[in-house]
Amino acid sequence: MSCNGILLSGAHYIHLILPSIKIYYKLDALLSSLLSTKNNGQNLIVIGVEHINRKRHFLSLTFADLSQLIHYLEPSKRTFYEVLCQNHPCKLYFDLDVYTEMSLSFNMKESLSILQCLFHGIISNCTDQSKQNSTTIEDHFLVLSASTELKHSYHLIYTNTCVRFESQQTILNFIKLVLYHCLFFILTHKCHQQFVQSMNIHTGDNLNIFFERLQIILNHTNLCECKIPATNITCKNFEKLLVKNSNGIYQWIFDLQVYTKNQQIRLYKATKFGKNNPLILTTYFSFNQQHNAQMNNMANDEYILNHSLISYITNDTNFFIFSLNENRWILVNQSENNMIDLNNINYFKSLIMPKTSSFESTAIQIPTTISRMDISNKEKNYEYFISKLITQIYHSNGYVQSRQPGTKNSSLIFYNIGGDFRYCERLERHHQSNGTCIIIDTCTNKYQIKCKDPDCRNFKPSWKNIF
Repeated sequence: MSCNGILLSGAHYIHLILPSIKIYYKLDALLSSLLSTKNNGQNLIVIGVEHINRKRHFLSLTFADLSQLIHYLEPSKRTFYEVLCQNHPCKLYFDLDVYTEMSLSFNMKESLSILQCLFHGIISNCTDQSKQNSTTIEDHFLVLSASTELKHSYHLIYTNTCVRFESQQTILNFIKLVLYHCLFFILTHKCHQQFVQSMNIHTGDNLNIFFERLQIILNHTNLCECKIPATNITCKNFEKLLVKNSNGIYQWIFDLQVYTKNQQIRLYKATKFGKNNPLILTTYFSFNQQHNAQMNNMANDEYILNHSLISYITNDTNFFIFSLNENRWILVNQSENNMIDLNNINYFKSLIMPKTSSFESTAIQIPTTISRMDISNKEKNYEYFISKLITQIYHSNGYVQSRQPGTKNSSLIFYNIGGDFRYCERLERHHQSNGTCIIIDTCTNKYQIKCKDPDCRNFKPSWKNIF
């Protein structure tokens, strides 16, 4: 039973540690409550607590309260996710996955180092901090990881710094700005022009179009060692931000779908419900190791927890905040109470892709028939992937019964599955009699398992990388 969408006192195991905490059934109810109260000037953290069938309860609490929960709850009950509330300043963060079968041929440490170098260098130049801080690049980033039999997951958080972004959407736009800049140089660079068709490149192009053109190059050769202007990395380094799946298709090592409204990110030392895979420090990136050696275990956990929180801000800290307003990038300097129009700064202007640019390739043009052949091969690869997913990952007997393209979204392909495969993401098990559809997004190269049971009609399964 509940009152106004709130669990009764003592109804949740969290109440054993925090008896007076209010736990809500729905996030909207909690956020509405927070808007109507002043919270006595406290900086509260909003978290989701996962329980059966991937459902979640929600609560807001202080850092001290959260630290108590992390310390005193047994690991299996720390199913916590930080809710990144809309339009709330955030640290730069990345969510990365690599499937186990690809991990043996992929150097994640190297890729994470390149990602750190790329974004730290650009942000430091924008904020004019590159010469004022002697801290190593690695000490600016916290890297957490968790593993299952299927994949290794990583959270990369730009934390030991005074830089924040106005919102999750601002982070996504900033990441895309950097990716566009790097891709534009690679695609128009003389070392690679012979491998792509004549083209006009302009800011209206979707990032996926740029990515497809990059795949044409990578299908013929490796990227060169030339340095990408305004960055600290080479084209060859940039290639390490991609991974080729078992179907021979490249994809980003990071997920660009984790910057949505009220996004929920797993917390430090938290685990997924029903699993034993806590998110902990990586062994090859020891965050501020010298500082950690001087602390006891609880103090060290608090130190890591504080840095791992993406949207938590203390009152006594002045920040540089990146914001985007009508295509103009603004840097707010809180300590000096002023704003800098980054679009007028020469360095930042060099990152912004020109409105139009064209180049003519002198190489033999790639016939359009190859593109059609590539499409046919992709479809065969998708069916091979589905077969492997069903038999090797879910250990079931199933097959593609039929396929049809999406009517509202042409990038989607719907594969209706026959046989014994009736897996449900909501229940995390097979149904007895329902049908199942596996949806492939050909633009993002992700898949989704959609259950056709009427009880699961409103459940939205997550999109996952094709491996």
